[in-house]
Amino acid sequence: MIFALMLTALMTTAEMPTAEPTAEALQSDLQTAYACQDIDGRKVWKGGLAYYIQSFVYDGETPEAGSDVATDAVLPGDNTPETMEEFEQACITIAPAQANSN
Repeated sequence: MIFALMLTALMTTAEMPTAEPTAEALQSDLQTAYACQDIDGRKVWKGGLAYYIQSFVYDGETPEAGSDVATDAVLPGDNTPETMEEFEQACITIAPAQANSN
């Protein structure tokens, strides 16, 4: 009986969709992300959990300098395959250079 309950619990856990990363996890991931090519004039980074893109700057606003750049996380579940492909392409040419510099 206990084995059946454990098996049921494992099966239920395996069937549950994975949760989106927390804001804290994304912030930590962004700290270790590497820079990619810009997309539409906006800075892009690739982390282990998500891609990140510089937030839009609207009329009358100025882009923030240095490390205070506002970013948006780009998650596969929130975007189309075409959008994710654009981010992959922006980062693919940068990744080999990062690997060689270590």
